[in-house]
Amino acid sequence: MISRRSLLAAASALLITSALPAEAALKSKPKLKTGQVYLIRGFANIFSTGLDTLGEQLAADGVKAEVLSLPNTDAFARRIAEKYRASKDARPIVLVGHSLGADMTFAVARALEPMKIPVALIISFDPTGKGPVPRNVKKALNYYTGGETLWSPVTPMPGFKGDLANINLRQGDTAIKGIGHFNIDKNPGLHDRTIRDIKAALRAR
Repeated sequence: MISRRSLLAAASALLITSALPAEAALKSKPKLKTGQVYLIRGFANIFSTGLDTLGEQLAADGVKAEVLSLPNTDAFARRIAEKYRASKDARPIVLVGHSLGADMTFAVARALEPMKIPVALIISFDPTGKGPVPRNVKKALNYYTGGETLWSPVTPMPGFKGDLANINLRQGDTAIKGIGHFNIDKNPGLHDRTIRDIKAALRAR
């Protein structure tokens, strides 16, 4: 016959065992990084669906990122500036965009410059223009698949002292087979790089 003490011991062990997975999951959940991270889609939300996936990947990794359509530049910049001034948790600022959304990252940064609001990181995928990258940007990574006239390298504004890298995805050591304007935002390898760079920028605040 099983004693009452043995039954209680077995029940206690069962409760402890069943609680362990929940506690382990709680401890392993990534801590949310602070800052403002925005992913800006291109024209009509048709060709930039990879940014939605990127936003989900960032959220799973503990980074809160807002994915949005092309905003009004000045109003959006004022919103970012207000948050930045109100709380240290709204710093740093990271802007990511594809196509016209990539152009918007530079436009928003330029609108923030006279407000004396810095931008820690811009990551642009195939902008349609050449920027320019304003002086208040600490680091800009531009991935491009075109030539000198469209989907091309971006240029810095006079007086720019940050880091700017134009990365050609069609030629040289950085080339990715099959990459183009309509799938650059969906590339898993670029997503991995982007997540690493965003997390590095947030850690550096």
